[in-house]
Amino acid sequence: MIQFFNSVGYRRFLMAMLYVVVAAAAFNGFYTKWRLYDGHSPSSLGSMVEGTADRPYVYRQFAPAIANGIQALMPAATVERLSARLSDPRRVDSRSGLAMRYPASQAMVPSITLRYHIVYYLTFGALLGSLFAMRALCLRAGASTAAATAAPLVFALLLPFFLTEGGYFYDFFEVLFMTCAILLAWRVPVDKPVRAAGRLGLLAVVAGIAAWNKEAFFFFAVTLYPFLRVSLSRFKAAGVVGALVFIAGCVYLALRMRYAGNPGGTVSFQPGANLFYFFDPGNWFRTESTYGVMLPKGLSAFMMLMIAGVAATGWRRLPAAFRLHVLTALAVNVPLFLMFAAEGEARNLSMLYPSLVVLMAMALTSWMQAGGPQAMDGGRHP
Repeated sequence: MIQFFNSVGYRRFLMAMLYVVVAAAAFNGFYTKWRLYDGHSPSSLGSMVEGTADRPYVYRQFAPAIANGIQALMPAATVERLSARLSDPRRVDSRSGLAMRYPASQAMVPSITLRYHIVYYLTFGALLGSLFAMRALCLRAGASTAAATAAPLVFALLLPFFLTEGGYFYDFFEVLFMTCAILLAWRVPVDKPVRAAGRLGLLAVVAGIAAWNKEAFFFFAVTLYPFLRVSLSRFKAAGVVGALVFIAGCVYLALRMRYAGNPGGTVSFQPGANLFYFFDPGNWFRTESTYGVMLPKGLSAFMMLMIAGVAATGWRRLPAAFRLHVLTALAVNVPLFLMFAAEGEARNLSMLYPSLVVLMAMALTSWMQAGGPQAMDGGRHP
């Protein structure tokens, strides 16, 4: 029995359970904060699955399309029976229902409830999957096993803080797709042409799906160049990036044409909003309810101080390709943030999420190798 509990398989089981528990806590932090924009028709999940949401929200159709497809494949009688069960009014007071203590939830609308539940659990699955993908990315970057395991957990718990001024289900898929794209682009096995072609083909598929989920991948594709350059020539790496941008652009144009008649605009143009936000010292100390407690916002002095320390410690350990990726992501994401993001909307800096989690892993590696907790508190003992 002791041999079983000390086995690699059992340790992996424990790690998986830990990831599930932390992902559930982080996802609950998001859901209790924003839900799925229930009742907010311009961007609610109900309007997304019905295709009536305002632009640009309606363009984020990956998860809604899956939910619509699954429901369409089911017999009408089954859909009706499941919908009646899921929208039973008694579920408002039941811990087994998504609408617990929230009768206005669209999870209680019979025509939407099944698709609502499908998107809900797909989104949780995307968050959980992204934790494993981020761990693999941290290991590939050179972090220690302990740090690579811990960093995604820390990031997951921080994510609801970054979902400030808004938080959407497609934000979680975005994290997963960006991380997978980096893993696929980094160190393409050029000495094995078949494997290289397969990996690049899979990268192209990820690019298309990621753009279907959120059009921002069109810009994120450019940040993959430093990883591709590790294995490919300048010409080939640029060609792959160009192909990814083309694929993402085609998907985006198709979505624009499909929903051209929806209200709203192609983008939410808010130039300078965040410049004024940061110039106001009071904004650096704002709070909001996260995990049910009034805590600092995602773009607060406390969060910036934490990120600055992690970045300063982890930067020197980053591989050269990842450093270039971070700089490229900053050059791409920050101008977009200043032009299109609402005031203090930290989630619009999402292209920096992979950089942050790897910097965390590198910082943790450095602190652990320097002496663990004793080094982190200055070596003082109680």
